[in-house]
Amino acid sequence: MEPEHAAELSSVTAQLADLVRRVEDLAGEGDTDRAEDRSALLEVERHLRGALREMDRSRRAAEGR
Repeated sequence: MEPEHAAELSSVTAQLADLVRRVEDLAGEGDTDRAEDRSALLEVERHLRGALREMDRSRRAAEGR
């Protein structure tokens, strides 16, 4: 993998990780009256974590691991 691509991939991965933390915080702040909102946020978090796993797999594959 070219260095500029590795840096870009690392940057996107860090941004995804930050989004996961922010969504976790939002889901944790939820009122019990807003259960459907919390459920939706948890679903978003699940998808973001999946994206992080895929980014990690892609990075490892590109590095030849």
